[in-house]
Amino acid sequence: MSSSNRSTPPMLVAYDRQAVYTLLREQTTLGLRALLSTGTLTQQLEPAQIDELDAHLEAWVQRALGPLHLRDALLVDGQRGRRVFSLLCAAQRSEQAPIPTNLISRLPVLPSSLEQIPPSLATAPALVALAARAQRSKLALAILDEAENHPFPDDLEALTPPLPLPAPPTAEPFEQPVGWRRRGALLLTLSGALLLLQPLLQGSIPNHPAGLPLALLTLALLVGIRAGWAGYTGSLCIWLVANLPSFRHGSSLPASLWPALPLIIVGLLLLWYDPRVRAMWAWIRQQLRLRV
Repeated sequence: MSSSNRSTPPMLVAYDRQAVYTLLREQTTLGLRALLSTGTLTQQLEPAQIDELDAHLEAWVQRALGPLHLRDALLVDGQRGRRVFSLLCAAQRSEQAPIPTNLISRLPVLPSSLEQIPPSLATAPALVALAARAQRSKLALAILDEAENHPFPDDLEALTPPLPLPAPPTAEPFEQPVGWRRRGALLLTLSGALLLLQPLLQGSIPNHPAGLPLALLTLALLVGIRAGWAGYTGSLCIWLVANLPSFRHGSSLPASLWPALPLIIVGLLLLWYDPRVRAMWAWIRQQLRLRV
């Protein structure tokens, strides 16, 4: 091949082939278009190359290949995929050097891979230095003609996309009590309410409303929402706070609060740990927002 048939000489380029493979494995067509829009991959590309790459990706989106990983899109549309792969390699290009004119005539066929680069190119100091830097940086080398077609990977099918990440646990929805839970919660609620109302009906104030009446009302709530061990233990801590000797009529709040502070903290943490209790509070907040 003679130099007269070329408008520009071939170039020896160094590029990050592993970064391109990572894009093929992890990015979808739509994801790559988003990267192009942010300018992440456009530092080494000319405006015409950016437009060409975006046009190929848009064509894939129109063919319903947008959600596919790039590796799968290349397998489906190999003809367009070869150009997309070359443009991705150009975006990961580190440096390049022209091949001297006196060496071009010694290349009867333009090499398509590093293994095919002839020893004659080693006589050019600039090419030797570029190859040494590429080896130190673990970059790939390729000889490109004016079409800039990087060697297409032979192991494309081995570039399997990563396994999907497990879906994050969704918040447990609140379920209102039904069946025996509903009947049991109602029975406990009525028992606690009667214990509170009985002294009032007799014209007196309950001596200790935080005792058994509060325990029955709290138990009714826990049974109704199907609370776990954390909900029952946390409620027990809060119930014990309300039944401490310091929590009596006439006692000052600071004096009664400090001894009970550890139980309050532990009780609130345990209640928050219970997913059924959290679901109940989320449902209450939602109902309040709907009413506002």
